[in-house]
Amino acid sequence: MITEAQTDLQALQARRLRAWRQTPETRIPDAHAAAQLIVEFGVATLFPASPEVPNLYHAYVGDPEAKAESEWDSPAGEVYSWRWILGRREAGFYTAIVCGRPTWVSWDLLPAMIRLCGELRTPDELFDSGVLSGNAYRLAQALEESDGVLSTGDLRRLARFPTGKDQRNAYLKAMAELDTRLLVAKVFSENDEDMRHTLVVVRYPQAVAAAEAMTREEALQRLLLAYLPHALYAVPAVLARHLKIPEAELVAGLDRLLGAQQVATATVEGHKRPIYVWTGSPS
Repeated sequence: MITEAQTDLQALQARRLRAWRQTPETRIPDAHAAAQLIVEFGVATLFPASPEVPNLYHAYVGDPEAKAESEWDSPAGEVYSWRWILGRREAGFYTAIVCGRPTWVSWDLLPAMIRLCGELRTPDELFDSGVLSGNAYRLAQALEESDGVLSTGDLRRLARFPTGKDQRNAYLKAMAELDTRLLVAKVFSENDEDMRHTLVVVRYPQAVAAAEAMTREEALQRLLLAYLPHALYAVPAVLARHLKIPEAELVAGLDRLLGAQQVATATVEGHKRPIYVWTGSPS
């Protein structure tokens, strides 16, 4: 038996799928439209990573249940190639913050995401406090000393990660430490498909300065006001976990929007705590 609460959630989910362009009628046709979605949504993963964050693959196929196939000539292969199309166009900041999966962040939202999900401390400070591993610190040092952009091969050589499967795995793990803290930026070459890397503070100093100038409360409000009009509702426990934001902090931000009458709470079956539904009402 479907309760009224469940019916309401199903209706919200249907509206969310349309807003996220994940229906046959609203699907996007190409990478150009995907670039527009990044600007519109603020945050979007390349492939499905979280039920609480939109993704470009489902927007392209127009089906939220579609599984990504591994063939190059499949829709998933087409979307995979968008990394370079979108990256070369600088359609957004390419990182790995939603569940550690490839994620695009709009330039407008980047300072807020750095403040909330990144690290404003230097690699030296992070290493000295035990936050960064020695391998990740070597990568950061190599990038600092280069004062520019390094290809993957050059970065591995300068950071002393020789060829071989074990060293490659160690390199990828160390790079993930820097990626998930928004310390490293990916640079997409016009000449080849060898990824380049640089430090965010070197490549985007204005975004870092803007992040340093705002409070976490201000950054969270920017994120929520970009996210909610398209997501239509937020499930705090899931969204907080997948963005690695403390749940209590996220709920406090949603409660501030509740006080401003920009969201309402709703109790639905299957969720221990209320969800927050966007109302669009002005503060």
